[in-house]
Amino acid sequence: MALTAGTRVGLGVVVAAAIGYLVLSDTGEGVLEYMYVDQLMADVSKHEGRTLKVHGLVEAGSIQRKRGTTGDLKFVVEYNGQRLPVHYTNIPPDTFQEEGEVVLTGKLVDGVFESDEMSAKCPSKYEEEVGKATLVGADPKKGG
Repeated sequence: MALTAGTRVGLGVVVAAAIGYLVLSDTGEGVLEYMYVDQLMADVSKHEGRTLKVHGLVEAGSIQRKRGTTGDLKFVVEYNGQRLPVHYTNIPPDTFQEEGEVVLTGKLVDGVFESDEMSAKCPSKYEEEVGKATLVGADPKKGG
């Protein structure tokens, strides 16, 4: 069945309208930029106020908890010699610790990374799992 010229034009208009709607309705927040602390600190002004994911290590001795709360922390994350102060306003994961790896989602505001979302890795736990898997000759990524 062949489409008439009018039908093809009509379909083209519908497709173009749908694509236009999708482009114009995109909030731009679908994909977050992911970077390490040193990359962020290399161009702070470019990233100020934008929602980002930042990866670094929690500096030893930097964790300060607000008295009487479980979810208001200040600490410093660092990577490759660059440091970033963080204000975290949620309950931290169980694996959150000094010198542990964290990935924070938030915004850089006046030189402080404001975040309420974090994932944290516990280095000793993962090193132990890899060690056990090596002993038995298993692949640690496959869980056995």
